[in-house]
Amino acid sequence: MVRISFAIFLGMSSGTTVLAEEAAFTYRPSIAIKSGKELLVKGVRGRNCTDPAPEWEDVVAKLPVSATGTFSDGGIGTVRSRKCGKVVPARGIKFTATTKGRERLTVFRDRVAVTVF
Repeated sequence: MVRISFAIFLGMSSGTTVLAEEAAFTYRPSIAIKSGKELLVKGVRGRNCTDPAPEWEDVVAKLPVSATGTFSDGGIGTVRSRKCGKVVPARGIKFTATTKGRERLTVFRDRVAVTVF
């Protein structure tokens, strides 16, 4: 009986640890960043509310070209989806500033004003 309880405790404990390590991505409609620095711009969920986070290869193919920086994989985390009405798995989108300037980008239907100084 003790062994069963211990196994259940370990399973619950390990599940909680995994969730605590995931990033909760938030959308940033405006970013100001120094050249050479990077930050997470937003998270993107799968097409359906029950889908896992999309693969980076699928996300990068739909990103705009930027004159002031580059996009890279921000890893796996979660977003609070209005359409889904709950927190769902997501892929983070990281922006690295490379060139001073200003621009407006549309990143997965969300406008992002970028200032690189």
